[in-house]
Amino acid sequence: MQLAIRIKASEDYADIQALAFVGGESVLKSYPMFVFSSPAQKRSYDEIRRRIKGGESLEAIARSYKQT
Repeated sequence: MQLAIRIKASEDYADIQALAFVGGESVLKSYPMFVFSSPAQKRSYDEIRRRIKGGESLEAIARSYKQT
């Protein structure tokens, strides 16, 4: 059994877009957090977040994921 991975939520545009892209959840418990179902999903979130902050468009990122 694998437990969900939780990190502190952010209101940064790149963070929210990356979260939506990988299918993570935004949850409000005692404090806001992002929830990922697996370590692979969290790694994808980190990669996409870096690419967005580096100036790459969401369309280009989506194309690169469709090719793999």
